[in-house]
Amino acid sequence: MTGRAGRLRRLLAASLAVNMFLLTVSAGAALGGVAVTVQDNYQADYGVTIPFTRSPRTTDYTFSLYEGGSAAGIPVVSAKVEMTAAQEDVYLPLAYDITGPQSYTLKIEARPLADRIGTDTAAAREFSFTTKPTCGCAAGTAGAFYRGSGSAADPFYVGSQQQLAHVGAHSAANIYQDRDIALSGNWTPIGSQSAPFMGTYNGGGHRITGLNISGDNHGGLFGYINQATIQRLGIETTGVISGTEAVGSFSGVANNSNLISCYAVAQVRSTATSGWPVLGGLIGSNTACLIEDSYFAGSLQCTDGSVNVRWSGGLCGIARELSTVRRTWNIVEYSIGSASLGPNRRMVGGVAGDVSSGSGSECRPGQLGASNNYWSASGSGGPTYAVANSANDMNYDSGVNTGCTQISSFSSLPAGFDPSVWEMGTVTVPTLSGGSKTVAAPVLKVFQS
Repeated sequence: MTGRAGRLRRLLAASLAVNMFLLTVSAGAALGGVAVTVQDNYQADYGVTIPFTRSPRTTDYTFSLYEGGSAAGIPVVSAKVEMTAAQEDVYLPLAYDITGPQSYTLKIEARPLADRIGTDTAAAREFSFTTKPTCGCAAGTAGAFYRGSGSAADPFYVGSQQQLAHVGAHSAANIYQDRDIALSGNWTPIGSQSAPFMGTYNGGGHRITGLNISGDNHGGLFGYINQATIQRLGIETTGVISGTEAVGSFSGVANNSNLISCYAVAQVRSTATSGWPVLGGLIGSNTACLIEDSYFAGSLQCTDGSVNVRWSGGLCGIARELSTVRRTWNIVEYSIGSASLGPNRRMVGGVAGDVSSGSGSECRPGQLGASNNYWSASGSGGPTYAVANSANDMNYDSGVNTGCTQISSFSSLPAGFDPSVWEMGTVTVPTLSGGSKTVAAPVLKVFQS
């Protein structure tokens, strides 16, 4: 064929490894060989990175992403791309669903350069792909993460009950919760004594509701945590958080861990019929932990008369090896058994039930690093002191109560509470009878927006 029509060449000879699309969490690095101009003011703080080899005959492209298996309708995002490098990554912002796989079609259009109009013609190609887990799990894994790498700078994102349960499969990762999560059914606590959670869980100022636990020895959102941090997370439930050994809203057992800017509104129960149950509003048993800028509102119950010893505290049942508690409050209704059981069987503290160090013959009086803590108690078997210390039968040891103040109600932000973190508000507190009461109390600002 001769003449002008025979000399026209189609432009697009694009090469890209569709199965190697990368899911990222930021706008991507600025690269010298490519310029991307997103159309229609579309924005997202994460998206897809597309490895691309351009045609040697043009630098002028349009990249468009469509939901589903074809480039039909209006694209979710479209961008003008000027690419001078032979090979480079093209980043497109895309607010895809982080809770599961999603299918998209990428359409790439190539246009002739100004000096080749009439010689080259525009061309287009389409590539379909499905978002894949970013946590290394196989496609189809229940609860797999679809955003993040688990590092401190790029945490895994959690947005569903299945993904929350999947946290236990990545016990040393950094986790970020990007929305409120409503749970259903009976929750299995994350982490065990042999495989505790050892990462960071950032609730992002969001809540978990509907937490209901029964049948586990160590009850809580987490069963065991070790060298972990939980922060900016709220728990609100009308269900019951129960266990037979150590029970707390956030964790049954915590070692060398931090709980910062968190709260729980819940009913915590021991279902033990023997042994030594431990109950705490936030944490059951903790060793060398920090609890800071947090609160608990609810009830603690352990009434079985055959139970040998019961440690209970408005924040934690046991706080050993110089745990630190500061800028906290709790309002708790107790049902821990009658005083006739004797102090050595009811270690009940308004803040902590026990702060002894060591165990057995090595058990010795302990200390609590405490400042600006406030507690209010009512009901049967409630505390007399902020801390009840069982070491060497030194029960109800008032010598470690410094920094803990008993209050009847809040009329203003208490002393020591940072107004940039706290503000006065109201909290609806569940009662032992199954009802509730609304009280004026300090609330964390991170949850108010």
